[in-house]
Amino acid sequence: MKLHDYLQIHFDNPDVLEEPFAERPLTLSLDLQKELYQIQEDSDELNRAYFEKVYQKSLTLFEDLFQENDRLYLIVRVRKERHSPPAKSTEIFERYLKNNKNRYTLEFEKKNVGDEEVIYQYARLLPSRQVIRYKQLLQAICNQDFPELYPRFKSRQTYYPEIFFVNPDQDIILYIFDDRGCFILTNNKTRFKFLKEQYTPDLSESFPNQLEE
Repeated sequence: MKLHDYLQIHFDNPDVLEEPFAERPLTLSLDLQKELYQIQEDSDELNRAYFEKVYQKSLTLFEDLFQENDRLYLIVRVRKERHSPPAKSTEIFERYLKNNKNRYTLEFEKKNVGDEEVIYQYARLLPSRQVIRYKQLLQAICNQDFPELYPRFKSRQTYYPEIFFVNPDQDIILYIFDDRGCFILTNNKTRFKFLKEQYTPDLSESFPNQLEE
């Protein structure tokens, strides 16, 4: 099934990825690390212990939400100024998919955002998480604002790519935006309640509505 059709059928909105997750129902906002900070106290040095915990939390979340036999959509969205050269977004698939022989079978959409911005979206339905170098991909997402850390995305574009993971077997969308945190969206109240209970310690205090019963 095409991603557009899946989102229309299961989330009643093919543009769900474009809407602010924080404003949508059945959405959780989680912090990847609450106790440590990116920079060491009384220093300009990065706090490596912070990043190790962020890496581990993002990995745990991903493996919780995408079991070994679950299919998943890997979605890459790149924002650019309207009149700038087209974005090349396929490098994420080329770098982080194993044995990527069918790199040209990607779903592609170009979406205008207002008068000044355009989004290039690439998506591919994958048979399981096993075909992704997902540990490295998750680290690259968390490292994107810190040039001294590796792996990282190449910064040829105006913005870093936005990476979404969608589990069509469980109807869960995971969006890790950077080292600070992520959003988890589902379409099912029972599943939402279960996830909220599971991740209660990680709920972000920046979104107090989700802390209320």
